[in-house]
Amino acid sequence: MTDIIRRDFFVETEDGVQIAIREVKRTGKSDKVPMILLHGTRIPGLSEFDLPVPNGSLAADLAAKGHVCYIVDARGFGRSERPPEMDAPPEAYAKSVARSIDITRDVDAAVNHLIAATGQTKVALFGWGVGGTIVAMYAALKPEKVSHIIGYMMIYGGAGTHKQFKPGSIWNDPERPDRFNKKEFGNYAWNGLELLDHHWNRQIPIEDKAAWRDPAMLSAFRQALIDGDPKANDFDPPQYRSPNGMLEDLFVMGCRVEPLFSATQIYCKVMIARGEFDGLCRVEDMEAFMDRLTNAEEIVFWNPPNTTHYILLDRPERGRDALLARMDAFLA
Repeated sequence: MTDIIRRDFFVETEDGVQIAIREVKRTGKSDKVPMILLHGTRIPGLSEFDLPVPNGSLAADLAAKGHVCYIVDARGFGRSERPPEMDAPPEAYAKSVARSIDITRDVDAAVNHLIAATGQTKVALFGWGVGGTIVAMYAALKPEKVSHIIGYMMIYGGAGTHKQFKPGSIWNDPERPDRFNKKEFGNYAWNGLELLDHHWNRQIPIEDKAAWRDPAMLSAFRQALIDGDPKANDFDPPQYRSPNGMLEDLFVMGCRVEPLFSATQIYCKVMIARGEFDGLCRVEDMEAFMDRLTNAEEIVFWNPPNTTHYILLDRPERGRDALLARMDAFLA
């Protein structure tokens, strides 16, 4: 059995923000490409990439293959520094905390540290949801530092108005439907754990959810969300905070059909992983993304049937093992 080592520390961004990193690696040296793992819109890194249950840690799986992995909590998430406005009640109409372009600074700080620590010249980036958008944006901004990107359930924009963000939805400002509904959502959010349960259960297409997802996985995910916010247990039931910057950018890409960056500026290898039942990452959106990847070294689109937004945490036979095999081949 491969020995996996974990270490928690902080790096500082160019604008002075303390960003939490968990390093996950195996003992000994390896020449495999080192990896950054970036979470999605409302959920910090450990909840998605390093749960203490069987098949719950993408980071450990990658480390066992020889990749040094850094799990990043973006500013305002999990163990990273939170801006002072997140200690006050959410404020309507205020600037959303931690927009995607801000988070590229967090990625850059992690990338620079990982390159220095491993002696490599480039890293691979894995991003979930809008985290996938951000790592692709970073690859466009800093192509000299990136060898591969994996956009897992990522968003791009450019294919047409997303049905979830059409005028009249909760996301749209009633007075300006092309604008994010800041009155409703504010600059950051308090989230209940039931959001995770509802979204995951809705995507599993069978009545017996435990046959698709280990109940211990859901419990570990929920506990990680609580552990990731020191104020979570101030509420009964617990709630946790997340910035709304990524959420607003999701709206912009879905409603206003505006990509946050130009895919033509990406030069590395690109893999896209999408679950059939995922409602945010759409085939037509990814086709628009791939059509604009005119300079990418390689493009892989993995779109297996009968899979959810949570392939990484579903049971191995529900797509997880197949995804890991595809990633291993891509990163090789």
